[in-house]
Amino acid sequence: MTDKDITVIKSGSGGAGWFLVGALLVIVAIGGYVVYGGGLSGGDADISIDLNLPAAN
Repeated sequence: MTDKDITVIKSGSGGAGWFLVGALLVIVAIGGYVVYGGGLSGGDADISIDLNLPAAN
């Protein structure tokens, strides 16, 4: 009788990695909506800047 070595090959990744990738995509999508979709812009707000500096001598 000969000795045989048993090799177990486990392929594939765990579900935790895909969960983290999905969570990052959701966070980026929400951040993009808030920044570019008008979540933080306040709508059609009129923004004016008045800058008065003293004269340089």
